[in-house]
Amino acid sequence: MDLIEDHIAYAEPHIRRILFGLRAAIRGLDPRIIERATPAQRIVYLIDRIFAEVKVQKRCVLVRFFDRGVPDPERKVRHVEHAQKNGWQHDKEIRLYDLNAVDYAVQFISAALEVVATPLIPQNSFSINNFKEAEVSMSTTITIPAARVRQGDLTLYATALKVRDLIRPGFYTVETLDPTDMDDKGYQRLLNKSRARKLADYVVKGQDARDAFLPTSVFLATDKAVPFDEAGNTITIDVANVGPFNVVDGQHRLEGLKVASEKDSRVLDFEVPVNVAVNLPTLHQMCHFLIVNSTQKSVDKSVEQRIVARLTEALDVEDIPSLPRWILNTVEKGEVERAIKYVDFLNDQSDSPWCDKIRKANDDVGPGRINQSSFAKAIQKYVLTANNPISAIMDFDKERRIFLNYWKAICSILDDGNSETLYKYGGVELFCQFSVPFFMKLQTSGNYRVETMESLLQSCFDNIEGEYAGVGHPEWWRTGGQAGRLNSGALRLVSNEMAKALNKSSMAETIQI
Repeated sequence: MDLIEDHIAYAEPHIRRILFGLRAAIRGLDPRIIERATPAQRIVYLIDRIFAEVKVQKRCVLVRFFDRGVPDPERKVRHVEHAQKNGWQHDKEIRLYDLNAVDYAVQFISAALEVVATPLIPQNSFSINNFKEAEVSMSTTITIPAARVRQGDLTLYATALKVRDLIRPGFYTVETLDPTDMDDKGYQRLLNKSRARKLADYVVKGQDARDAFLPTSVFLATDKAVPFDEAGNTITIDVANVGPFNVVDGQHRLEGLKVASEKDSRVLDFEVPVNVAVNLPTLHQMCHFLIVNSTQKSVDKSVEQRIVARLTEALDVEDIPSLPRWILNTVEKGEVERAIKYVDFLNDQSDSPWCDKIRKANDDVGPGRINQSSFAKAIQKYVLTANNPISAIMDFDKERRIFLNYWKAICSILDDGNSETLYKYGGVELFCQFSVPFFMKLQTSGNYRVETMESLLQSCFDNIEGEYAGVGHPEWWRTGGQAGRLNSGALRLVSNEMAKALNKSSMAETIQI
């Protein structure tokens, strides 16, 4: 995809139709006109010198040009007050919101053209009225052979598309999961650019020998209908109306093919097998992404957890398609959703020692932080279990606040500002394990205040003897310290020693039987 197509893809579908029409109208003014993309969604038109500039916006097309005194009966042209101050050549602009406005704008652009060149053809010889049905349809509509496949309520069209069609403006989009937006509905993992570049190199190298081979289908989906001609076994895709398709599976293949086509134009004619799902709601697309990536190849565990959590939330509210039994059981149990909410609560509270230290799905890697997936798995394994008293409280908000108090108490004793390992796998695994005997000790009194927990923890640390006595000291948790050298088996031994020390302080000195 070249820069102009990138700019067009930035706009909403109905604005793309305006751009297709406007570009054809401007280029039709003079065969010498050069069209060139520049940064910030701009396209310029020139003959030796720029006479018009198009700024692509999501919901509007902005055209700037020279003032030539052309009458403006509809009062659509605006003077650019700051043009002279900013050193801009063009001091007039017009905003286009619909295709019918293109003809009106072209008369001003045509007049501006006279500043840089004497026209070779009569002005205004091109009309958008002649363009609308033929040129826009040609630019946005694809008719291709397809086989209809019905799988229950799911309708798929198995077909093949050339790379030039796949990468055209607005044909597809990737709904990437945004770790910073709690209301985000995306579900895709982040693009691995290195993986895409490797695929691009492979495809380019295969052009001479004609042996590039990508047999696996790309899976695209839309919540709209796509017309199917049963007599001719073809589908007609009007990109302006149904696009962009969501990529359920195959974003790395598409990115790799796009990069390859920029290196070698022969790739534009490379055909890719594609399955197109129609009338498929976004929630269902998310389910199919989970099925494809959980049953066929690995997907980031943090992304998987987020999807399972969202499906759990939607279970009693929205219609969810059939899922494999093992996925459905996880969704119905709701443990992943609860664990994710624990993690988010710890990460989002400003007074939490974990504030902004947990790396969520698709979040950037940062030093001294733990993956959401590791923390959530530890919470599922040790905290959200029948033998942990915290799960018997039956008040989810209180549970999370108690767990936060627990970590406040831990960190007040062990974090001296250099205890990095405390916030990694070792610290999380150990103290999630230890929460079971610790909360049992607090269960009788029902006192879960931070100061109560601090006192009990300190008493426990004071009673630990032997090889792991240092666990109650900040030095033990520093980078390069003993904590960083322990595997899961050793952490279980430490947890057992801590549990023994916890019980020492409350046992009678003399035991009578």
